[in-house]
Amino acid sequence: KTTTLYSALDVLNRPDKKIITAEDPIEYNFEGINQVQINEKIGLTFKDVLKSMLRQAPNIILVGEIRDREVGEIAIQAALTGHQVFATVHANNVFDVIGRLSTMGVDPYNLVSALNGVVAQRLVRIICPQCSAPDEPDAERIEASELPDILLGWNFRRGIGCAHCRGTGYKGRHAIAQTLAMDVGLRSLIAERASPAVLREAARERGLRTLREAALELVASGQTTLEEANRVTAVEE
Repeated sequence: KTTTLYSALDVLNRPDKKIITAEDPIEYNFEGINQVQINEKIGLTFKDVLKSMLRQAPNIILVGEIRDREVGEIAIQAALTGHQVFATVHANNVFDVIGRLSTMGVDPYNLVSALNGVVAQRLVRIICPQCSAPDEPDAERIEASELPDILLGWNFRRGIGCAHCRGTGYKGRHAIAQTLAMDVGLRSLIAERASPAVLREAARERGLRTLREAALELVASGQTTLEEANRVTAVEE
């Protein structure tokens, strides 16, 4: 999450943009960005820092994590008053983010007015290139993973284990992501407090790719194993 947020800030960081962050902890220092380290022991909370930020008229705000209703509402009010806001929320997928904010007590009408999009992501281990070898999963593994009956073009592989990967069969990681871009229809459903199942179906109609599908694409191309895809994503995701 930190890498994704910092990449976005790096793209937006220009002399004509005033960017302020509230982080716990600050993991990378940027030139030209005002970064504030949260320290609740001395009363420097996300809530207090955000309130101070708004008095400094920033163009872009980064909230390291929305943990409660008050921080969520301040972040949303900042977005509604013309600031570009980036934030993280602990959740399993894009729909759980909306549910989590609603559970905190954030007003759904303000939320849909402020929210432009949600990205959920996970990291999948990649097969070691030095010991990668063909793999043929048996019928039981395919059925348990709920893969399609016809697997044309799937390049199943696995790492045998070598000194390069310290015997693990994996070397490096690859991010998989699920991106929900808001439109009028989705905003209406959220404002009406539609169930996650209804939101999920509406998003699928708009072409939303699940985390599971993203992981299986890596399996099909021989970049990771079926076991790793099953470990990182559930069959129903």
